[in-house]
Parts: sequence; C-alpha cells; structure tokens
Amino acid sequence: MTEIITSIDQTVLESLYAIRDISTVYMLIWITELGGLVVISGLTLCIALALTLKARFAELAGLIISVALSAGAVYTIKHLVERARPNETFQAYIETGFSFPSGHATMALALYGFIVWLLWRNASTVFWRVALPTSAVIIIGIIGFSRLYLGLHWASDVLAGFALAGFFVRLGIIVVKRFERL
Repeated sequence: MTEIITSIDQTVLESLYAIRDISTVYMLIWITELGGLVVISGLTLCIALALTLKARFAELAGLIISVALSAGAVYTIKHLVERARPNETFQAYIETGFSFPSGHATMALALYGFIVWLLWRNASTVFWRVALPTSAVIIIGIIGFSRLYLGLHWASDVLAGFALAGFFVRLGIIVVKRFERL
C-alpha cells in the first residue's frame, strides 16, 4: 500500500510541476496564505473574541476544539512521522519543516469548516444552506491544491490534513450541541 501512495504522490507532484506557470504560482502563493499561521491565528482570535462578547460559549468551545486541537495534532504528528517535503527542485519557494500532514490544509478545514457550520446552522434560506458549504469546499479545496501546485506537499499530506481536521471539526460540533443541551 505504501508503494501505491508513494507512486500517486510522485505522479501528482511531477504532473503539476510540468504544467506550472509563474502567474498561477503568484496567485496560489497568495491563496495558500489563507491557510497559514498568521491568517488562521488572526481570524480565530477575532471569531473567539466575537463569540465571547456575545456569550456564545458553547460555540467558542467548539471553535477552540476544532482549531486548537487540529493545530496540536498537526504539530505532534509532524514530529512523530518526520516525513520530508518534496525535493526543493519542485518547490515554488522553500518551505522548511516536516511535510505530513499539511498544516495549511488541516488548519483551513479546521477554521473555515467550523465557521461555515456556525453560519450554516443559522441560515434561513435554501440558497445560503447550499452556498455556504459549497463556498467552503471551494476555498478549502483551493488552499489544499495550492500546497500541491507549489510543490510544498505530497497529495497524501493534504488528504491526511483534511481527514485530521474533519475529525476535530466534527468533535467541535458535537461539543457545541452537547453544551447547548445543558
């Protein structure tokens, strides 16, 4: 199984490198930052403050679980697995640190996924109940794709990041619903 994953990872990396162009690189560098530490931390703090000021403590707990536990899990897994990033030849810019799982992919899904759930549950029209998750899938998907296109991660890193964040977003949602029943 490892050989199949490695083969797919290498094929995706080489295929995207072969079609890479500079204008797309610049656009995706900007987009990839939407999953970066500064943006994710800043947005998380702003939303946490807003939830605190509105005394929406159940939702605050869910946000913290989704984002903070995702971040902790990424850090822990990266240092346990110690998977190398793709060769610098393929990287649009040099990233340091371990590759597995993708922190950008994980944190994008952890934050934006949870925010969209908060908005979705209060959406009153069919339009918003469809538009919100569709927008989230597109934004989160493009952030994950940017990590691949820029040669900074293997495809399996991004997919693992999405799976990891999905777990913690779901856990955050469960906690919100349980707190609201108290």
